[in-house]
Amino acid sequence: MARVGDEIVNPRTGQRMVFLETGEETHGELVRIDSYNPPTGVPEPEHVHPFQQSGTEVLSGSLRFRIGGEERSVKVGESITIPANTPHNFWNDAEDEAHHIQWFRPALKIDRFFEMLFGLAQDGKLNDKGLPSLLQLAVGVPYFGDEIRLTTPPWALQRALFGVLAPVGRMLGYRPSYPYPYSDRGEEPFSSEGEGVSASSGARRGAVGVTVIIVAFLVSFLLWQRRRRSRR
Repeated sequence: MARVGDEIVNPRTGQRMVFLETGEETHGELVRIDSYNPPTGVPEPEHVHPFQQSGTEVLSGSLRFRIGGEERSVKVGESITIPANTPHNFWNDAEDEAHHIQWFRPALKIDRFFEMLFGLAQDGKLNDKGLPSLLQLAVGVPYFGDEIRLTTPPWALQRALFGVLAPVGRMLGYRPSYPYPYSDRGEEPFSSEGEGVSASSGARRGAVGVTVIIVAFLVSFLLWQRRRRSRR
């Protein structure tokens, strides 16, 4: 669990975060994070925080936000507030590193979400779009659904798909939380997905087979619905 002063690093993007206030310290009212974004020019995936207001104050550099389809650059000394459940994303639109203070109110589990995401990145378990594997998403998306949701595919479809796949992911050892490997705490290393599960390889293959069947069924069902609507 994050503590004040803890630093987490995403080696895939070069992003760094230092926790200034955590949910535990503020009794669930607020999370504040000292953030550093390198000048990659690559936006994070569009998302919403369904029940949290969020915001950023830029201390150096520049960030460009897309909020509800409208874009705005936030410069040094400027800040921005994003209402709950508003689609948005942002990226560094300058040539230098951007230094900014992020905040989320109420805290919920957003600090644990960032620990999970950066922990997966530390272990090389994010794809080129910065997303975890399908089964990690299946167990993680419902768990952090109050904190953050991708805007596509629709939330109802995400809940249906991951609701079916989550039992398979849990059976294979995936967990919704993925602790960040803080090097100065002397904690036992966290086993990767699937490790520590005593299921036989045959059971694993069976679970993967079930997953493939379920995904194929859901895709077929969605295609059938689309064709049906197009005929009306």
